[in-house]
Amino acid sequence: MTDFNQALTVLQDHVVLLIASSLVILALFVFLNRKAINHLRLKLRTRYCLNHLGLKQVVNFSFPDGLGNHSTVDRLIMRQDGISLLVFKQYPGSIFCADDIDEWTQLLVGKSYRFKNPLVDLDYQIKAVSAIVPDVPVNGFLFFDYQARFPKGCPERVISLDSVPESLKRDRKVKAQASVVSAWETLRAISSAS
Repeated sequence: MTDFNQALTVLQDHVVLLIASSLVILALFVFLNRKAINHLRLKLRTRYCLNHLGLKQVVNFSFPDGLGNHSTVDRLIMRQDGISLLVFKQYPGSIFCADDIDEWTQLLVGKSYRFKNPLVDLDYQIKAVSAIVPDVPVNGFLFFDYQARFPKGCPERVISLDSVPESLKRDRKVKAQASVVSAWETLRAISSAS
């Protein structure tokens, strides 16, 4: 019996050592990859947030722009009292912007990059959708992912994970107004036909 007890004790010591070694290796792996793990966590959180906006959504909503062409918006969102267009932007770094300037600036790793104010295109898209469903309020937002920072502030229609307006948050207890449901079906049909 003593040999059996000694063998059992040795086996227990090896198992404890194996478990302890595995935990140390796992902790080291997590420590060394903490930035990538955080990046993945924020990416998943962004995707979850986007997928849970409004009462219903159409992803990659395509519609006539009123000038003989078609335009595409990342998401068409049905709210209780209207329709929202959402354009998803992935611009890492610091963004310097305002409603009424022609170009915005992205500062990334010490270099600056200018790009056209995306609110201008969003306004055209809102007008085109409003012309299709004139009896329903239509608005729009630019959703910047977690990599963007706005050191000097940003326009009200620029949102992120931490600044989603209440009107866009999903509430399954609330029903959409009849006019909104009708407009939604019209817009879905147009997008399906495109």
